[in-house]
Amino acid sequence: MNKLKKVFEKDGFYKDLVITFGGQMIVMLLSFVLNKIISNQYSVDDYGIYSILKRFSSVITFVMLMAMGIAIPKYVAEADAKKNHELMEDYMISAIAVICVMFVMITMILYGFRKIGSKLIFNNDLYKNYMLIICLYSFGNCLVTYVYSFYRGINHFVKYSIINIILQLLYIVPTFFVHGNLYNLYFVWGVFCIIYSIIELCIIFKQYKFCLSQIRRKLVVLKELLIYSAPRVPGEFILFAYTLVPLTIITYKFGTKQVGYFSAALSINTLITPLFSLVGTILLPLVSGSKFNNTEKEVNKKIRILAYIYTVVSIFAIIFVYLFGEILLVILFNREYVKSIALVRIMIVSIIPNAYYLLLRNPLDGKSKFPYNTVCLLISFIVYIVLLLFASNIKMCAVDTIVAYTVLGIFTFISWCKVSKKENKIEDYI
Repeated sequence: MNKLKKVFEKDGFYKDLVITFGGQMIVMLLSFVLNKIISNQYSVDDYGIYSILKRFSSVITFVMLMAMGIAIPKYVAEADAKKNHELMEDYMISAIAVICVMFVMITMILYGFRKIGSKLIFNNDLYKNYMLIICLYSFGNCLVTYVYSFYRGINHFVKYSIINIILQLLYIVPTFFVHGNLYNLYFVWGVFCIIYSIIELCIIFKQYKFCLSQIRRKLVVLKELLIYSAPRVPGEFILFAYTLVPLTIITYKFGTKQVGYFSAALSINTLITPLFSLVGTILLPLVSGSKFNNTEKEVNKKIRILAYIYTVVSIFAIIFVYLFGEILLVILFNREYVKSIALVRIMIVSIIPNAYYLLLRNPLDGKSKFPYNTVCLLISFIVYIVLLLFASNIKMCAVDTIVAYTVLGIFTFISWCKVSKKENKIEDYI
């Protein structure tokens, strides 16, 4: 125990890792609860619609964010490493200005073309009224992301974890009062997210003495933020379209019931992959700050060790799902979803290449201003969509998922080697 304590005291990375891992485990557990409630309150067809709404709102959220979820922790971490409080404030004010402008623009576009959007996403214009609610819900998520991105930047991972846990609780509580109506449910979620994020924003601005005076001076860094974030927006868009577009294609080709089963298989993956992405939460500000405190080699060594750990964890996860997949589907959903077990066992293999992507994407953004992740995502996404369009059955769609993530993992690894070569010797490669 004393040795472990000394390790934590010597290197804050491991302490942050344990805190973030613990928080993520609670978030995953709460996600299980939410999934269970929704899948039992709604039919398989309605769950398919719920899944499309969820992923569509994710796409809107990250377009609305303009990649500020990446830019804030990077630049706040750099300002913190420079001990420049004024610069940190400038970044925060500029980032919130970008989010608010994007919210207005996207809401106007989606509301103006709501019938076309509904037809395109759901193959039905009956969901046109959902466009405004999705914008409200997405804006709430943007503000929450803005808040916890700041805490990522200053390495306050206890607060980061608490915010994510509270967010999940804000999703769960309304499901006990809102039944059988996805429109009302998303409206309540949006309102709750906005109210909670405003409370957290007030806490940040008061505690760190940020203010809105001299806005023109503070917006000077806006150009710097946009130069970094704008090329990454397509990547963020593609990342969340990775699940939305396949569901839309499957809706057109095989119907909403198959979407429900495919969504269940996707959900098993998305409930496991946060275990891999949580380390990236720590690595982005760590890599960004390492350029100013000369710790690049130490950070690269940590990433190499994590790559081995990710491989082992992925293999164990695949074995577990193969052995207990049916039981898992009953626990997380209900017996009706056991029919998707074949899809689950195929798609779970994709977590290995996806794990490498999730490990390296944040370090890539921390090391380089060039949007390597966007390029990698674009290539793999094109491959994915082409394969899905030619898929003859739902199982082939599951196989296509493995191929797409494998392409993504390989290109991400190649990009990491290229970036590392510029800064480190050959022994520092992964």
